[in-house]
Amino acid sequence: MSRNGSRWEQADVAAFLRGMDIMRFGDMLREARTTAGLTQAELGDGVYSTHFVSLLERGLRQPTPDMVQHFAVRLGMDAATLNWWVEQPAADDQPGLTTAMFAANYARDMHDNALAACEAEHAAGIAYEQRNAPVWWDMSMLQAQSLISLRRLDEAETVLLTMDRSSLMAATPELRSIVQGRLSTIARSSGRLAEAVDLAHRSVEFAAGLPNHAPARLQAAFILIAALSVKGELDEAWDVATSLDITDGTSPAPSLLIARGAWAIGNVAFRRGDPEVGEKYYALAGDLLLPQADLQTWTEFHGASASYRLLAGFVDDSVRASIANAELGLQIVGTEVQRLELALAQAKLAVLTVDLDTAERLLKGLIDQRHLLHFEAETELEECLGLYYAARESPKQAAHHLSTAARLHSEAGADEKARELMDQVRGLSG
Repeated sequence: MSRNGSRWEQADVAAFLRGMDIMRFGDMLREARTTAGLTQAELGDGVYSTHFVSLLERGLRQPTPDMVQHFAVRLGMDAATLNWWVEQPAADDQPGLTTAMFAANYARDMHDNALAACEAEHAAGIAYEQRNAPVWWDMSMLQAQSLISLRRLDEAETVLLTMDRSSLMAATPELRSIVQGRLSTIARSSGRLAEAVDLAHRSVEFAAGLPNHAPARLQAAFILIAALSVKGELDEAWDVATSLDITDGTSPAPSLLIARGAWAIGNVAFRRGDPEVGEKYYALAGDLLLPQADLQTWTEFHGASASYRLLAGFVDDSVRASIANAELGLQIVGTEVQRLELALAQAKLAVLTVDLDTAERLLKGLIDQRHLLHFEAETELEECLGLYYAARESPKQAAHHLSTAARLHSEAGADEKARELMDQVRGLSG
C-alpha cells in the first residue's frame, strides 16, 4: 500500500474500506495502526495511554468524538471514515455506563492519571448520550482533574469550559463555583495570575449563598487565597484567610478540607514573613492529614511545607523532616511533576546549606525537565539558579537567572515580586 509517512492516499483508503465491511471500530483501529506502522504508544501520542488504546482495539471501549479525531490525525485518515465503525451505546445501556464508571474510578484509585483521564472521558461520553447529568458531571470532573495532574492544562481547561457551557450542566451555585475554582487553579499554574484571581473571585461569588462551612464555599476561599498569594497581594490574601474560622474545632466541614485550608493559610503566613503563624497552621494541617487516610495529600503537603519554609530561609530539622516524608510518600504515589518539585526543594536546601555539588546535580536534572514545571516552580527554579551562581561567585550568571525570574513574574502580573528580584540583581552589580 502506497503511503507518505502515515498519510494515506485516497485510493489506499478506498481499497482498505472494501475489506472492512464486517469489522468493528477496534478491528479497524488495529488494522489501520499496523498498516501505518505505528505502535500503540505512537498512536496514543502521549494523550491516550497504551493500555487504553489496547482496550479500544479489543472492543472493550468505544471512543468519544475527540478520540476519533485524534486517531484520525495520527493515522492520516478522514475522521468521518473512522467514525463509521464506532458503535454507539444504547440509550438504556446502564450496565455499560456502570462498567465505564468503575474503570475510571479504579484507574484514579490506582493513581494512573493517564488511564483515568481516558476512562473518565469514555464514561462521560456514555453519560452524555444517556443525558445522565450527575454521572456526566462526575466523570468530566475526574477527567479534568486527571489532566491537571498530568500537566495537560490546555486539555483540562477545554473540558471545564465545555462543562460550564453545556446544556447538561446543572446551573447550581455550588457546581458553578467548583468549575470556576478549577479554572482559577489552571490559570495560576499557567502564570495567568490576574485571570486566576478573577476566576477565584467568581468562584467565591457563586458560593456566597451557601452555608458558611459548606465545602464548596471554603474551597473557593482557599483557591482565592492561593491566587492572591502567588500574585503577591498578600494583605488581601490574609484578610480572606483571617475571615475564615477554621481553627476553633467547631467547624462541621470535613477534616481534610480544614487541613487544606490550614495549609493554604500557612503558605500565606510564610510568604508574609510570619513563620510562627505559618507553623501554627501547618501544625493544624499536619494533625489532620494522615498518610493512612490520604497518602497523596499527605505527600503533597510535606513537599509544599518544605518549599515554603525554605522560602522563608529555614534550613532546620523541620525542613528535612518534611522532605523525608515527601520522599517516602513519593515512593508509593505521586506524579513526575511532584517529584521534580521535591527535587527543587532539595536543590534549594543544598544551596542554602552551601552543599553546591549536590545542588548542581539536582539543578541539572531540573533544567532538563523544566517544561513539566508549573509557573510557581519554574520561577522558583530560576531564583534557585540565581542563588546557586551567586554562591559560586558568578554574579553575571546569577543576575541572568534572577532577571529571568523577575521577567516571568512581571509577565504574570506579580509586579511586587518582580521588583524584589530586580533589587537583588542590582545588589549583585553594586
